Amino acid sequence: MEYRRIAVELDEGGQAATLRLSRPPSNLLNIAMMEEINDALQALRGHRWLEVLVIRGAEGTFSEGIDLKDHGQKRVQRMLQVYLRIFETIRMLDVITIAAVEGHAWGAGFELALGCNLIVASETSSFALPQVSQGLIPPVASAILPRIAPRRRAMEWILTGSQISAHRLEHDGVVNRLFPVDGFDEPLAMFVAEITSKSGPVLQLAKRAQFEGYYSSFPDALQSIQSLYLRELMALQDAREGPKSSREGRPPVWKNA
Repeated sequence: MEYRRIAVELDEGGQAATLRLSRPPSNLLNIAMMEEINDALQALRGHRWLEVLVIRGAEGTFSEGIDLKDHGQKRVQRMLQVYLRIFETIRMLDVITIAAVEGHAWGAGFELALGCNLIVASETSSFALPQVSQGLIPPVASAILPRIAPRRRAMEWILTGSQISAHRLEHDGVVNRLFPVDGFDEPLAMFVAEITSKSGPVLQLAKRAQFEGYYSSFPDALQSIQSLYLRELMALQDAREGPKSSREGRPPVWKNA
């Protein structure tokens, strides 16, 4: 599929990829753009060595939300199906997803960031959920925000639609790291490298283990994670290499197997 509204780039080693939203000036998500995002996400599932996917915007902004031209009665069901499929595909990806937010992440833009495993943001970026002011509700934020932020804060942000600073979200644990506006790419690259320096299969299992803990009761989560640890983790060469290299006082040499 030829992309007109997004761009996808793989780094030289194939361990990291960038999916860039490119529908200036606001990177509004319409149905065609969301179809492209879904196609790209599915295509990236076939890259064996990929460990990290960075989702970011073009021209200094992440995304200012849904293109309401595609929200008419005749198209809204299709729009919502395509939109929500993005989040299900991201959830099913083995790779670690990072939203790299510069400028505005409003409405669906904020929700797209929330759908990623990690969020980094420039110090002057802003977030908002203005859907209620538009007579709508934010479906993804309604499901995710009360789980990861203080519940009353999440309620306030959804009901008021007011802008939220990156500093506020970092304080409340929604944003992982803040980077300077100038030179944003350098700390972003260092953060990605910090993750890709680890074993890819171990990263995948660590992500799965957290999902087990997140969506299960504590006893059920422990049982599932124990099974994952013994049956899948301990079958990896890297699970043997890590402790061995530590005992021998040297850096690990990952086989990614």
